[in-house]
Amino acid sequence: MFVGCSKDDDKVTTTEPEFPTEYSELTVAQNKTKLEDNGVSLVNNITTLKNSTGIQATIAFTQHLEGSTVPDNIGGRVANNSGVKLLQTLSSFGQGRSSATKTIKGLRISEDDGFISFKSEYEEVIGVYTYNKANDSWTYEKTGDKITFKFPSTENGTVNNAQYSVYGLQTVTINSNLGGDNYNGDYPTALKAELLVDDVKRMEYNFSAAYNSNGDPSSTAISLTIDSYTLAYEVSNSTTDAKFDYSLKNGSEILFAYGARATGNFSSSAVEGSEDIGGVLTTSSAYFQIKNIKFSGEINANALADALASATTIEQELAAWNANYKLVVFYDDTKKKIADSEFYITEEEYTEWEMVWIEELQDYEWVENEVTRESLEIRLVFADSSKSDLATYTDTGFEDLKNSFESFIEDLEND
Repeated sequence: MFVGCSKDDDKVTTTEPEFPTEYSELTVAQNKTKLEDNGVSLVNNITTLKNSTGIQATIAFTQHLEGSTVPDNIGGRVANNSGVKLLQTLSSFGQGRSSATKTIKGLRISEDDGFISFKSEYEEVIGVYTYNKANDSWTYEKTGDKITFKFPSTENGTVNNAQYSVYGLQTVTINSNLGGDNYNGDYPTALKAELLVDDVKRMEYNFSAAYNSNGDPSSTAISLTIDSYTLAYEVSNSTTDAKFDYSLKNGSEILFAYGARATGNFSSSAVEGSEDIGGVLTTSSAYFQIKNIKFSGEINANALADALASATTIEQELAAWNANYKLVVFYDDTKKKIADSEFYITEEEYTEWEMVWIEELQDYEWVENEVTRESLEIRLVFADSSKSDLATYTDTGFEDLKNSFESFIEDLEND
């Protein structure tokens, strides 16, 4: 399922795992510099999102709501209203109390949300709620077919120049235990919201969902547009396929995205009867993207599980991984590779503690031993056949990104 994510109802676009075969013409050093600049630019974009008009107006909304006198028809239930929760989630992000990742994950339904009758709750609170700055209270007029809040767009404002509306709720009734034992209420299939500041749309939210005959969500799609930014989430599943996608865009440019695909036998009987993941999962692929740099991975899970089960040496394990797994790093715009990947055997040193009897002391003591063992690691293979450990490639030479990101997080935590 797809959901409209902009004023002209464009569909949510999702990326897919891809595996280009042609290398980029850039050198390894240039590729590392590109990746570093990519990350710093992402941090700057997130900071801009935090300071956007849409985010700042949602902060003002929650501040006007907290501690104020509210109409009797909403009372304590206002905090449980799904639309209000949306604004509070965004406010937390704008004030630095929640990360971008937590924010986008919070914009979805979950099994433990405590389902009630969405339709009856929605119908009871339809109307216009107007904030009065002078006495810090809200008045209510039962009118229209939306839930609308009118309030100042800034904390100290006195003119109600902002309007937040929740509307378009659609539901379906399914007999299921998703909402609790013997719950026969309705489940939301669509919901919309928007925020206007001085009659200009600064935020738009769209939700859609579908359910199977058991009442389990078979697909969910959420998009949230804040000024020029769009956060989107999609998930769908069946007994043979499953997929999810997260993304953050500025206009049409992807700032951050990741997702996964899987095929297999995901029926309840197969999952309950499987002894390992190979008994359920057949193939799996995933991608992770920061702006123009994309990582795509693919695994033949069933074949890998069989090969590992019969492997008796680390060399056989190595062959199993290299035959059934691949990771490619590339530029999304040109589809040119930065590097392929391969597993290799390396020696790992670690400390082992052993309880040893000390004759002189006539007692046991812990003794430290340095132990070396073989393990498998993954490394990148570049166009010139040079090889570099994946961790080294992503960690070394990225001090600017590391420092910028840490400063950004520290700023959020101290706000």
